[in-house]
Amino acid sequence: MKRMKIFAALLALTMAAVSLFSCGKAEKKYVTLPEDFGSEEYAIGFRPGDVALAKEVQRILDEMCADGTADTISQKWFSTNLIVNDRDYPRDEEVSADDTSLEDLKSRGKFILGLDDSFPPMGFRDENNEIVGVDIDLATEVCKRLGVELVVQPINWDSKELELTSGKIDCIWNGMTVTDERIEAMFLSKPYLDNRQVVIVEEGSKIAQVSDLAGKTVGLQKGSSAREAFDANPIASQVKEVVEYEDNVSAFLDLQAGRIDALLVDEVAGNYIIATYGKNN
Repeated sequence: MKRMKIFAALLALTMAAVSLFSCGKAEKKYVTLPEDFGSEEYAIGFRPGDVALAKEVQRILDEMCADGTADTISQKWFSTNLIVNDRDYPRDEEVSADDTSLEDLKSRGKFILGLDDSFPPMGFRDENNEIVGVDIDLATEVCKRLGVELVVQPINWDSKELELTSGKIDCIWNGMTVTDERIEAMFLSKPYLDNRQVVIVEEGSKIAQVSDLAGKTVGLQKGSSAREAFDANPIASQVKEVVEYEDNVSAFLDLQAGRIDALLVDEVAGNYIIATYGKNN
């Protein structure tokens, strides 16, 4: 009996110690640095020459902004209206006489949207493996007003231009940043959302500003504008290593695991990823 009491007492002490250790374990938190890698804008990318289709999609988006539909979609995902409707085409051109892109799409009855399906909240898979997001809701409404079916086609983001020019998709609509290279390679819609390239780090780390990335390992998405913004910054020659990922969520998970020291990512996606995935497992 005495041994039983001693064993019970030791067990209680052990459980108490485990409980205290668990309670005292600090939860990791993640923050973005105040200093960014530059501001940018999102636009939809169409094949060069598909100006008729692009301008009809733009007309419907303008209509959605005017009647409040775009605002409602933005409120659903951001709790505020971030959709902008006061920009010009990055490179405008007239619809040519032989441009049948809009007629051809209506004849097919399908609008194929290419995206990186792991780019929350613009386009990503939910807990039911359904592709959802800001851009998906916008495109769904556009297709409804066009009278065609929306087909969402996941693509390799690093090969997005090839997917578009080969005709496998009708557009790239997935939080795509306007860059000089993309202006030349595609016909872009008017910018519809503002964004910044930001750095995510663990709160309390020794990285408080961009210059602190010297000697550190930085993660970013392959083929993204984050790569371009990073390469254009003087810190690019001072970091220890750059690790490229297929998607930003995988990069963030590696940040949590300590395999990289910082993540360079679109602010829109970064804020959502921190809120959704930035908790200890």
